[in-house]
Amino acid sequence: MEPMLIEHPRFLLRDLAEADRAAFLAYQMDPRYLALYDFEASDVRRASELFDLFAEWRETEPRRNFQIGIFDGRNGELCGCAGLRKSSDDAAVLGIELAPEKWGRFALALDVAAALVEYGFNQLRLTTIIGDTASGNRRVAKLARWFGARIIAEREGPEWMRARGFREVDWAIDRAAWEDAPKQRRPKNGTET
Repeated sequence: MEPMLIEHPRFLLRDLAEADRAAFLAYQMDPRYLALYDFEASDVRRASELFDLFAEWRETEPRRNFQIGIFDGRNGELCGCAGLRKSSDDAAVLGIELAPEKWGRFALALDVAAALVEYGFNQLRLTTIIGDTASGNRRVAKLARWFGARIIAEREGPEWMRARGFREVDWAIDRAAWEDAPKQRRPKNGTET
């Protein structure tokens, strides 16, 4: 399969390359990021091994996991990463994370999510896209509602969620709901390859 590339006037979504490792490790080791997930600052291998895993996924045939970088369209800066990880032939899990200095940029997260959902339904021929988050993550809940996703499950989450009084929430959107979504909720001016 060809490398994943989605171009948008404000950002570029593409496979991470070795040249992106330092920027990825930098935001993954940011104290704000570490605190959010209760990761240890001394565990520098965690982020590097995660980057290596994304590279493995990129090379696997047939490709089932699409974990890509989010790059600023103006200066090429790595803003975070996002992905679609197939849970079956017709369903995938959507994930988006912004680097801590980009937290609060809801429009960026919204546009990235829209581009990936569109890619998943049109290029990968998915019928369902699923996401999971902490119940206390109001930004993701807002994003899911914006697209018309519905909550399909709620359960006790990992320790870092429980410590904050959160639960793990699964949401889903199917192709029909996406196609019925108002056009303003769909990506604008993006191209996929």
